[in-house]
Amino acid sequence: MAQQFWVSCLFTLFLAALAQESLGPQKAKVDCNKGVNGTIYEYGAKTLDGGEYVQFQQYAGKHVLFVNVASFCGLTATYPELNKLQEELESFNVIVLGFPCNQFGKQEPGKNSEILLGLKYVRPGGGYVPNFQLFEKGDVNGENEQKIFSFLKNSCPPTSELLGSTEYLFWNPMKVHDIRWNFEKFLVGSDGVPVMRWFHHTPVSAVQSDIMEYLNQTQTH
Repeated sequence: MAQQFWVSCLFTLFLAALAQESLGPQKAKVDCNKGVNGTIYEYGAKTLDGGEYVQFQQYAGKHVLFVNVASFCGLTATYPELNKLQEELESFNVIVLGFPCNQFGKQEPGKNSEILLGLKYVRPGGGYVPNFQLFEKGDVNGENEQKIFSFLKNSCPPTSELLGSTEYLFWNPMKVHDIRWNFEKFLVGSDGVPVMRWFHHTPVSAVQSDIMEYLNQTQTH
């Protein structure tokens, strides 16, 4: 019965992912707004196990990649790619942070205590363990959205003109700057100010190339 339940869940979540494959005109990457007021250092979040509140001030001087993640998304295979990105860019002072969210197709249905086990044994499975910090499950859009995501979204233009099918989007009110789906990404500079935002289907390899180009530009300046 348990196996049948998970198969049923996975099929439903797969259909939800297909519904978001086409969101009309979109950009792989957008640059964030100039003259943003404030920094990420004003915010923080609890770790996935709830044992620690991390003030983002501790990342001062580092580049931070914020990613809203989900365990039962068609893009969950991105997780190992994020591990690789973290490994390869750590020496460049780049830190990846993951934020589980259940607002897109209900693709993060588990409790905080279940997420790591699901990643290890189900999706992506094979003993997978994130090498980057995951935070407590929470909203990234709507009236209960985490304040850090309010700041990030208001600092950067949206990557797509459309939100997608509202049948699979679970928040209110909906706003033009909202995150479109699981695995959108925001890069924050070493000064705590948002720099870039990526569409959720942008390959991690392209994200890494964009980050390296940005780092090379900032070093030459």
